[in-house]
Amino acid sequence: MKMTTGKRKAAIFHGAGKPFKVKSYPVSAPAAGMVGLSLTASGICGTDVHIHDGRLGMPDFPLIIGHEFLGKVDAIGADVTQDGLGRVLAKGDQTVACVAIPCGVCFNCRRGETASCMAFGVTYAQNAEEAPHFFGGLAEYLYSPAQNLVRLPDGVDALAAAAVPCGGPTVIRSCAYGGGLKAGELVVVQGNGPLGLFALAWAKAHDCRVVMIGSATNPLRLELMQAWKPELFLDYRKADAEAIKRELSRMTDADGADVVIETSGARDAFPLGLQLLRKRGRYFVPGQYSNSGAVTIEPQLITFQALQIIGSGQYTMADILTYLEFLARHPEWQPLFAKMVSKYRVDDVNQAMADAKAGKVIKAVVTA
Repeated sequence: MKMTTGKRKAAIFHGAGKPFKVKSYPVSAPAAGMVGLSLTASGICGTDVHIHDGRLGMPDFPLIIGHEFLGKVDAIGADVTQDGLGRVLAKGDQTVACVAIPCGVCFNCRRGETASCMAFGVTYAQNAEEAPHFFGGLAEYLYSPAQNLVRLPDGVDALAAAAVPCGGPTVIRSCAYGGGLKAGELVVVQGNGPLGLFALAWAKAHDCRVVMIGSATNPLRLELMQAWKPELFLDYRKADAEAIKRELSRMTDADGADVVIETSGARDAFPLGLQLLRKRGRYFVPGQYSNSGAVTIEPQLITFQALQIIGSGQYTMADILTYLEFLARHPEWQPLFAKMVSKYRVDDVNQAMADAKAGKVIKAVVTA
């Protein structure tokens, strides 16, 4: 297999609120320890929306954002034989590229808690005008450290994997921090976007009973949600805390849900989630990824209900593999994940971002 040559396109971020500019750069051989990847699919995550809205700061130079890149191995630099989990890597393999770089030396990293590194770096925080240019996900090519790659297992459709390659591992990590999900538990998922749909599938795979709180305005979201058969769906616009608690009381003899998973990112969802938990309930919060403003909570709920609140904003390489192996174990669900995806070309990145912000699509993904 010959290496890709010529030029490839990238969407260049020039600052909050500004349109992306599509530019072409030459493809070159990867450096030692690096791998060149041809685009298969690269998603626009909620984090990318926050970056474009100016709610997460970025360096003041042109760069390629995007951290959900799936690509086919096109060229391999010197000293590369394995992916980041020690599995053989070869040309033609489909991979997920992780952008996070744990420092390895901070207090948390020394304890093996790399998903909570105190000094994370990201591979894409480099000037796109400097060779080899392709550092971020919203492009037709990517250079990634081999140690940041996870090869897709056999039987995993790349488009299905592109639905939540960041959100899926983040939910998995939050559940791991909180002791996992147990069969028979009553789980409330706040939000029915990509994160919420994955949380629903993950909980159902663990034989949990699931109540979804989300939006009824997108027919495809509702269709996919119902395919995973939650016990109950409640439109957040029509059900207040008391109405939701009444529904939960019909489903359990406890005083609330065993677990609530917040995936919506809506700031008002957090105080609601606290109210929905039983005594000793667990609140997993992977969805609040930028500063949307303050909320008022009743802290005595935490005290008297003995609540456990678990945040999770990142994941490990092993969590990516857990996500991919989950898809491999459930081939019947892969078409549902693939159906979340709306495909765009790099040239259409501004439309993809606008559609993602407006909620017109479940998951905007740039494809080859």
